Amino acid sequence: MNNFYINKRVNPKGLKRNEYDVVIIGAGIGGLTCGCYLAKAGLKVLIVEQHYKVGGYCTSFKRDGFTFDATTHYIGGLRENGPLRRIYNELGLDSKVEIIRFNPTNVVIFPERKIHIWTDIEATIYELQENFKHEAKNIKKFFDFILNSEYAHFYVKLKNKTFEDFLNIYFKDEQLKSILEIFLFNIGLPPSRASALASAILYREFVLDGGYYPRGGAQRFSDAFAKRFEELGGEILLKTKVKKIVIKNQQAKGVIIEGNEFISSKIVVSNADATKTWFQLVGKEHLSTKFIKKIDSLEVSPSGFFVYLGLNKDYSKILKNRCSWGCLLNNTLSIEEIFSNLNRKNKPYVEDFILCVFPSSHDSSLAPPHNEIIILFIPAKLVDDSCNFWETEKHYIAEEILKKAEIFIPDISNSITVKEIATPLTLYKYTLNRNGAYGWASTTLQVDKNTMPYRTPINSLCLTGQWVTLGVGQGGISTVAYCGKTVATSIIKDLNFKR
Repeated sequence: MNNFYINKRVNPKGLKRNEYDVVIIGAGIGGLTCGCYLAKAGLKVLIVEQHYKVGGYCTSFKRDGFTFDATTHYIGGLRENGPLRRIYNELGLDSKVEIIRFNPTNVVIFPERKIHIWTDIEATIYELQENFKHEAKNIKKFFDFILNSEYAHFYVKLKNKTFEDFLNIYFKDEQLKSILEIFLFNIGLPPSRASALASAILYREFVLDGGYYPRGGAQRFSDAFAKRFEELGGEILLKTKVKKIVIKNQQAKGVIIEGNEFISSKIVVSNADATKTWFQLVGKEHLSTKFIKKIDSLEVSPSGFFVYLGLNKDYSKILKNRCSWGCLLNNTLSIEEIFSNLNRKNKPYVEDFILCVFPSSHDSSLAPPHNEIIILFIPAKLVDDSCNFWETEKHYIAEEILKKAEIFIPDISNSITVKEIATPLTLYKYTLNRNGAYGWASTTLQVDKNTMPYRTPINSLCLTGQWVTLGVGQGGISTVAYCGKTVATSIIKDLNFKR
């Protein structure tokens, strides 16, 4: 695809219009999806993005012939009639980005056991039943509930339960529960704190419907949305920060961008960090004391620590099923203990779990011939005074992760030609998301639709993306895209009503 808009900044004076129906702050997947649907409806839409490329966390970068995905290792929700597939089809993205799917999608690796997650759900259930014959009936019941329940049924049954509560309803075997809990690395919370509702949605839309990958890397997926948005008449302003959302009489009137340029719009949509949106772009003077206290009280999700490796070695004949490996390093610890370690101030990261992904194993275009890309990930936090911690300790932590990865990937340390590191501080730098987080923490108290709805106390100001609570918790690309569509549909109805 021709990424002609990348690295291009439009001169604000040269914008096609100085008044828009909608200005969207942030070109993450939520903002891009929202913009596409609005533009498709014939509205005049501008997206303003502070980075030089679109996509937010769904981006890629290149180093010496290797293409690395920043945080996205695969996409979920793309099954036939899945939530993201419907958006993909409705926006006509099939001609802009090819989606491949690898199988198995995940391997859970314990010191003495491996469990595969297959694209055939029945095969996954069968493998779990073969490994835990005494839990066979309960395994079937558990997955039937996740796969076949309507959302309303999910909500009623799981709203006030933790994932630990949910698993205890079905299972007694502790290792089986640990295998199912390991996917909470996507949420970054221990099972005693992770919402059962958010976890069940994560399983249905990501774990059991995962393994989809945009050929050419995650950036291609975001670029496809951006290209389609521009084809529909939308405009994207890159490398430009929004300094202020202009509020008059509790109504959003537009935005002020760098250079103190005012851009007028009937509606403003923020796909940016919610705390930044409220406290910096809107300003506390426009908010009630109660609302300010609410924002201050909310907990953000953990972040992550990534080691990106370009290797001068092809592991295709050495390792089988190179997909997404969740590797448990210490079988004496519970998943509860492992993920609770994130709260340590002196070591705000997980030490006994590594996610290993092999993107070039299913898309050879990402690496030079006979070379390989492997990305290592551990959940991590940007805690108080941790900026110095991450700058000081990141190379040591990366080396420790590499040593542990050698258990599963032989000779990895001696095969490195390219190595890059990203900390929670890096994620903050490129997205401006508070603490490098992925959104609000998916606890039982924070998944309700009213925690942070897309409609706001400021008239004509909406939120979209990962900082909106839709009642499902943190859900990745599929969820933020669905949110973008939902917000766009609401805006279109409102504007048509006013007309």
